[in-house]
Amino acid sequence: MRPLRKLISQSADIRTFGFGLIWSTLGTVVLRLTPMITTILISHWFGIESVGKFAVTYGTLVSASLLATSGVSLMATRNIAAYAGTDPATAGRLAGMAVLLVGASGTALAVAIYLFADDIATRVLKQPELGFYLRVIAPIIVVSALNNVLSAVLRGLQEFRTTARLDMIMGLLMIISVPTGLYFHGLTGGFVALGLGYLAGSLIAAPAMMRGLGRRGIRFTFRGALSQWPMITRYAIPALLASILYEPVNWVCTTIIVNKPDGLEQVGLYFIAMQLETLLLFAPQIVVQVLIPMLSTGFGERDRRRVRNILAMGIGTNIAIAIGFVVVMMLFGDWFLLLFKLDPARDWPVFMIVVFAAAVIAGALPLGQVPVSSGHMWTGLTITGGWAATFIIGTWLLQDHGALGIVAARTIAWLIALVAYVVFAAVLIPRLPQEKVPLDPDAKNTDNRSTIWERNS
Repeated sequence: MRPLRKLISQSADIRTFGFGLIWSTLGTVVLRLTPMITTILISHWFGIESVGKFAVTYGTLVSASLLATSGVSLMATRNIAAYAGTDPATAGRLAGMAVLLVGASGTALAVAIYLFADDIATRVLKQPELGFYLRVIAPIIVVSALNNVLSAVLRGLQEFRTTARLDMIMGLLMIISVPTGLYFHGLTGGFVALGLGYLAGSLIAAPAMMRGLGRRGIRFTFRGALSQWPMITRYAIPALLASILYEPVNWVCTTIIVNKPDGLEQVGLYFIAMQLETLLLFAPQIVVQVLIPMLSTGFGERDRRRVRNILAMGIGTNIAIAIGFVVVMMLFGDWFLLLFKLDPARDWPVFMIVVFAAAVIAGALPLGQVPVSSGHMWTGLTITGGWAATFIIGTWLLQDHGALGIVAARTIAWLIALVAYVVFAAVLIPRLPQEKVPLDPDAKNTDNRSTIWERNS
């Protein structure tokens, strides 16, 4: 153990990655339990059709809140990580702009879904009874979006311990409140409890974000926030477009399936399969959360060795995790199906494909951050567009196969995306200098620093 201990003591990146991974895992494992526990309870108390209703409504909530935040949150994490140590004033304005934009976009989406809930349920989903539940989740979009962007700022500051504690608190609140709401008031009570959990999380996360900024000497401010608008056009807009392609595409594909005669049952089965994928990928996604600010710093310094080392840590960790969960699912997968009252003989092929897809996604996730962290957002958008088109077209062609068809289409889409990310990283990284290129010490203002950052990335 001595060589390992010496290596860890000498490498700040390994320490940051290791402790960030530990703390993020502790927080996320609690937070991710809520949808799975909720799905188990609904399947036992109300049946598989109610799981389908929950899946479509909850999917709309997740897609809308991520649509409101994805581009801005990614911009905040990436650029606050880059500017926190070199230009605290710019970092403070970026944080203020992120909160302003997410509040506005979340409110706009919530109002739109509330006003058009019946039209969406009747004309798009072909399930009129879902209109009521869409109105229930509309206000939740706002607090969910705010909670996401506050966490994004903390990740940019590499406050992994604080983020983990917040996730643990909110996860525990939801694990207690959502089943209680389900028991007394069915799906409506469950959604209301979910909204209260997001609200509590936002109220706790806001002062935590202010303390994290204060420790770095960064003053959170709305004044001059919109002067950082070029960051929106360079980072947030392509990330938002990627979100439009990436996040709602799952909703589009489930809409294709739900219109079939046994659509709700097939969507319920697919949603349960996605809960398994969520369970398998929670650790690889935590690795990505830790990698983004670290890779952003490495690319900003144009340090090829550091970028390669950080990327190798992420890929190696995710490959080890993927091997582990594939082995576990091959041995104990039947128990998972029985937990949801499914027939292993009938439904095992769906879950076998999902396990394989999760292994592919685990390898693709670290490589998928290379376009983001290097500033090549439009290239990342192009790859995401190919993924979305493949997923939707594949689901349309395989819609008669129900849940099996949609998971097969999803797997094919991820395989193509993985190849694209590998090719892009193989072309980009060798072009970086071997050693760190420092920023110009004479840069005095935001405009100069922005120009330097563009040249370096």
